[in-house]
Amino acid sequence: MKRNQLIRSVLLAWVISLSPIYGSAAPIDYELVDIYGENKQISDYQGRLLFVNFWATWCGPCIREIPDLIEFRNTFGDRIEVIGIAFEKTPVDQIRDFAEELNINYPVLLIGDEPLIPMEPLKGLPSTFVLSSTGELLKTHIGPVTANQLERWLLELDAQVEN
Repeated sequence: MKRNQLIRSVLLAWVISLSPIYGSAAPIDYELVDIYGENKQISDYQGRLLFVNFWATWCGPCIREIPDLIEFRNTFGDRIEVIGIAFEKTPVDQIRDFAEELNINYPVLLIGDEPLIPMEPLKGLPSTFVLSSTGELLKTHIGPVTANQLERWLLELDAQVEN
């Protein structure tokens, strides 16, 4: 129960840290480390729609959706970015080997050690969040996704922008 609460707290805190808080004009920038040891800030990915996917190597549905995330990024990578956040305490070299074995073509970041802000807990893995080019939370989905589903979301968001 406590692990599930921790997962939820960290996820929501991270997503909320990307969104404008209390009417601020810009999202709070947040930094995580990727599987190669490089620090990455969320602002590094701003300017395009951002599909943030929380997953774990021990999560069967997470693993099954990875080929769809890869396909989605291959198809729409000029307009969007996908980020995978490994939500586990597995040694980084094992996560890196796992990502390389699956030919993951998007950045994989590590969750870190501490929850950022105690918020309402995450409901499960995998979880995907869609953020606007400025960091605003646009969509939340708990459970696995498909490339077709991600494409539908992209088309829906495009239609909203046009209206």
